[in-house]
Amino acid sequence: MANNHGGSRPGSGRKPKAQSKSFYGPDRRKFTVEQIATLKASPHISYVTQKTVSYTLAFKELFWEQYISGVLPETIFRENGIDPEILGKTRIYGLATTLRKQKEKGMPFREGRAPHLSYEEKLKPKFDVPKPPKPPKLPKNRFGEYTDADVDKLFHTVAYLSQEMEFLKKVILAANGGKSE
Repeated sequence: MANNHGGSRPGSGRKPKAQSKSFYGPDRRKFTVEQIATLKASPHISYVTQKTVSYTLAFKELFWEQYISGVLPETIFRENGIDPEILGKTRIYGLATTLRKQKEKGMPFREGRAPHLSYEEKLKPKFDVPKPPKPPKLPKNRFGEYTDADVDKLFHTVAYLSQEMEFLKKVILAANGGKSE
């Protein structure tokens, strides 16, 4: 029989964590139909699904101003009519983290979930790097990628250079009086 230690996978021995019933509610769980309806009724929410929440640009700016002045994120949500218990601690502090990172990078706040790029901007290539031209394809023969004309030219060049080298040897021998060094 397995003991109560190890990971939370089935058979690993560890009991699954009990569902949190704290003030902040279970974090990152799916919203119920009633919770979605409550969140959609808020003027500060731009979009809600079972798993995600998107905030309006006005709320993000309002949240940031109050947050940097020292107001706790849960208090900001509560004072603006959004129940922190529905969202959970992870989503609440996740907004603060996201906005802080955007400010650090100098990016403006945007409506909804898009932190810095619109859909059209995401489709644009990130770098304008030209592609090098493709080399022309040469027909292959028994000598690789050279054509028969290229091979004939190479044979001629080798023969000419061999003749030239023999001539230079004779000139050097003649200059040394017929003796090689």
